[in-house]
Amino acid sequence: MLAFTIWVMISTTTFTWLFGDDASVLVESLWTIPSGLVQFGIVAAVYRYDGVTLNEIGLSRRLLRPAAIAVGGVIVVINAVVVGMGLLAGNEISFGVYAFYQSDPFNFSATVIAAGAFTTYAFTGPVEELAFRGYLQNKLISLFEFSSLRVRTAISIVVTGVIFSALHIPVELLVNGTPVSQLAGTLVLLALSGTIFGTIYALTQNLYLVVFLHGVGNFWPLMVDPGQGIWPNYIALLLVYLALIVVYRWVAVRASVPTPSLAAAN
Repeated sequence: MLAFTIWVMISTTTFTWLFGDDASVLVESLWTIPSGLVQFGIVAAVYRYDGVTLNEIGLSRRLLRPAAIAVGGVIVVINAVVVGMGLLAGNEISFGVYAFYQSDPFNFSATVIAAGAFTTYAFTGPVEELAFRGYLQNKLISLFEFSSLRVRTAISIVVTGVIFSALHIPVELLVNGTPVSQLAGTLVLLALSGTIFGTIYALTQNLYLVVFLHGVGNFWPLMVDPGQGIWPNYIALLLVYLALIVVYRWVAVRASVPTPSLAAAN
C-alpha cells in the first residue's frame, strides 16, 4: 500500500510537470498505460514475494468464461435499465456506440472513448482488483485470527474498501481537482464501491468477475444516451449486482463451477 501511494504521488507529479494542469482527457487516459505498468510491477513483486499464484485468487482459466458471460449479461441489463429510466423520465433516447459519452456533459470524440475504454478495462480495473481484492482482502482474512471465517471475511472486505478509498485521495485532490468540501462524499462512495466488489468476490471467488465489473463501472459501455441525470443510479446498480450474485451462485452450483465456499478466500 505504501508503494502504491508513493507511486501515485510520483505519477501525478510527473504528469503535471510534463503536461500541465490543462491536459486533455485523451492525454490523461494514455498516461494510465505507463503508470499502470508500474502498478502491475508492484503487484507482481508482492505476489512473487508472498508466493501467491493466480489460481489461488480466482484467476484460473476455467473461471474466465463464466465471468465474461456474467458481465456481458450485466451490460445488457444495465443498458435496458437505462433505457427504461430514460423513458420513464420522458427524455429523448438516442442510441450509438458509447452514446452515453458522446453527449453532454462529456462530448467525447471516438478517439477519446476508445482510449478511455482500453486503459480502464486493461489497466485500471485489473491492477486495482489484483492489489485490493486478489491480494489485500485475502491477506487480511489470513492475518485476522479471531472469530469465524465469515466474520473475518466481512471485516476484511470493509477494511480493504476503506484502504481502497483512501488511496484515491491524492488522485482526487491533485488530478481530478475535487474540492476538499466534496472529498468526503467521494471517499464514502469509493469505499462503498470497494466493499461491494469485495462482497461479490467473496461470494463468487472469481476475480475475473470483479476485474470486469470494475472496468465497466469506471467506463460504462452504454449504447444509449438517456439524457442527463439518469445514470449512474446507484440503487438500480446495487439491485443488478445483487441479482448477479444470486444468479451466478445458482448457475455455478448447477454447473459445478468452483466458487461459493468462503473458505477458499483463506
